[in-house]
Amino acid sequence: MSTPFGVDLGNNNTVIAIARNRGIDIVVNEVSNRATPTVVGFGIKNRSIGESGKTQQTSNLKNTVENIKRIVGLSPSSEDFEVEKKFFSTQLVDKDGAVASKVRYLGAQKEFTSTQLLAMYLGKLRDTTVKETKSVITDICLAVPIWYTEQQRRAAYDACKIAGLNPVRIVNDVTSAAVGYGVFKTDLPEEEPRKVAFVDIGHSSYSVIIGAFKKGELKVLGSAYDKHFGGRDFDKAITEYFADEFKSKYKIDIRENPKAYSRVLAAAEKLKKVLSANTQAPINIESVMNDVDVSSQLTREELEDLVKPLLERAAVPVEQALKMAGLTAEDIDVIEVIGGCTRVPSLKATLTEVFGKPLSFTLNQDEAIAKGAAFICAMHSPTVRVRPFKFEDVNSFSVSYFWDKEEEDDDHLEVFPRGGSYPATKMITLYRNKDFKIEAKYSKPEELPAGTVTDIAKWLIKGVEVAEGEENAMCKIKMNQFTRQLRN
Repeated sequence: MSTPFGVDLGNNNTVIAIARNRGIDIVVNEVSNRATPTVVGFGIKNRSIGESGKTQQTSNLKNTVENIKRIVGLSPSSEDFEVEKKFFSTQLVDKDGAVASKVRYLGAQKEFTSTQLLAMYLGKLRDTTVKETKSVITDICLAVPIWYTEQQRRAAYDACKIAGLNPVRIVNDVTSAAVGYGVFKTDLPEEEPRKVAFVDIGHSSYSVIIGAFKKGELKVLGSAYDKHFGGRDFDKAITEYFADEFKSKYKIDIRENPKAYSRVLAAAEKLKKVLSANTQAPINIESVMNDVDVSSQLTREELEDLVKPLLERAAVPVEQALKMAGLTAEDIDVIEVIGGCTRVPSLKATLTEVFGKPLSFTLNQDEAIAKGAAFICAMHSPTVRVRPFKFEDVNSFSVSYFWDKEEEDDDHLEVFPRGGSYPATKMITLYRNKDFKIEAKYSKPEELPAGTVTDIAKWLIKGVEVAEGEENAMCKIKMNQFTRQLRN
């Protein structure tokens, strides 16, 4: 039987966890790291995925794909498509209505869609886990961002299937961390729920959920996000600062040389981490461009000035999540913070000011999501016993169903409103005398990321039989939000 497999799909690094009868373990990769770079590289003879892809990235920049999480299921018509191009060293193209990366592989130009790229990466994670744990791996719970649309979740689902995995659940990443929190907390109340805010600021995005906890139970009350607020934006700001300085000081323009820019970007990430514990940090890169060695330094105060526009936006997702939950900051009992970017001192100070109370760091900032995902996968497994835990997520976007208008007053109904429980199942009754169609669409395009396709799915309901003497047949339609399935 399959060992429950949880994956926190990160933009920079991905963490894998498995559930066993004795607990939940983080799986180390082939070089004993607890996180694996989310990188797929293409070469003349083979692919380099994960650690090997990261190792050859600088020398094979134009054929190494990063930021896969950001383009999964993304529409080329989306505004985000243009934004993501700035973070890719490979060429992004439109392939039959899907975002694809153009690379040179096996001596020829090829275009791989985001779903194919994710499938390659998940296949590598599966093989790593099988090798390290000597377990059978088929079932997976994949943790994805709150802001993924139905199209993106379907693409992630398809990638799992292509990789030979059975996706028992595609779960919101911060909700996954919240589940891990609720399962292992022994002091949760049985009556009045404890209200906990979870703030996750990772490499590329910022998400917040408000959860109400009772013993053995979680209900997500509200959620919000900022898709373009994360560690890579801090790194980009630092790199642009040094690009200007090096142009003035050394007469070189790293923006004209992708490899030079990539090396400074990598150095900027390391410098940012050093500044989390120190008030100033140096940057030294040998032969960055045109055989020129560069050196400089940055203080924590200078970094805070560079990212001031970002910090000014930090309160917005919190306020939006609290509004959806119908709460204020004073109502929150605990603020749990996860994600690598939350180690930045100025960001921690800003969050403390927003909530007006101290932050809590009881969860592992890098591994909480993967452990929660492994537990959720174990909940669906017949081979692993887990303590009972019930959780309800919140619906981020409103969904309506449309049908052919006949005698009914309306030809559509908002079945799953924004802020409602997710997943959920609803039943409607229609009266028909022949086969008919039903469509699912997002109700309010203004809620969606710009350029998102509003169509979700279409069904043709067949086999409608009218009893003798009747004008119509009663058709009961069961709508399952989790898989967007219909049952007649």
